[in-house]
Amino acid sequence: MNARQFKRFLESVTKLTAGQLEQVRSALASEQTVRASYRAIEAARPCSCRRCGSEKVVRNGVQNGLQRFLCRACGKTFNAATGTPLSRLRDKDQFEAYAQCMRKGYTVRQAAAEVGLSLDKAFRWRHRFLSEVVAHQPKGVTGILEVDETYFRESQKGSRKLTRPPRKRGGKAKGRGRRNKDWIPVLVGRARGQALTADRVLGRLTGVEVTDALKEAVTPGETILCTDGHSAFLHLQRTLGVQTKSFVASYHGPVLDKVYHVQSANHYHERLKSWIQRRLRGVATKYLPNYLAWQRLMSWGKTGVSAEEVIASALGRQVVNT
Repeated sequence: MNARQFKRFLESVTKLTAGQLEQVRSALASEQTVRASYRAIEAARPCSCRRCGSEKVVRNGVQNGLQRFLCRACGKTFNAATGTPLSRLRDKDQFEAYAQCMRKGYTVRQAAAEVGLSLDKAFRWRHRFLSEVVAHQPKGVTGILEVDETYFRESQKGSRKLTRPPRKRGGKAKGRGRRNKDWIPVLVGRARGQALTADRVLGRLTGVEVTDALKEAVTPGETILCTDGHSAFLHLQRTLGVQTKSFVASYHGPVLDKVYHVQSANHYHERLKSWIQRRLRGVATKYLPNYLAWQRLMSWGKTGVSAEEVIASALGRQVVNT
């Protein structure tokens, strides 16, 4: 629309009826949502070829609302979503609206109703948006890192075939925590005074798996690990090369030397489990790493990440634990 046409449009606004004004407002809001989705994708546009890594990249037209690029080195064309979990997904104009649902922790049904998607599509988009975020862990944390474990009951929710006898709704598992194979250990590390969070779903809570989960998160000589008295944490000082402060709450009290505790990690456990078990009504164990990543997004900073950052993280850019 040129300047003259736009001027005529503005002059005609005063002649619109209330119903027509509402239609214009709805159309503008819809168009703003569409353009916000494309802007968020374009904000993460590549500076190098997705296939060969060359930086000899030029613009090559627009397709389906997205800018395409041409690599002068290999001759391939691509857009900002190529090679990411969001590649080849249709209705990219709804990404911004769906990302708003993600940042609010909506259930599948809530997100589907809000954006206008089918339940199956809303569920598939959820895990497309989260698959890249799983690897966005903190690196080289300095200061105090509180590490503690929690447990989620093993769930085969959504599976067509169970590998165990079915449980009655509301039935309780025999045993708890580490004493029962029906429970899945999850390790969480929270940096004191920072928003950094390291997490990992473990096969077993052993020193080897804990060391592997934390080796990139700590800085030898600059990180102090606060843990409880679990045997998996006893040799972390030797295996990770960091100072550790272990205590047993029933013996030492909730705080050791008025400084060392795991209350921040325990508070994170409570928020994580309340959201998963109460609002989402439990999740399948095979998807648990994705939900840990989702919680990291919602817990980043004071208000979580923005919708644009949700889309950028889905495209592979690390926006949390930075």
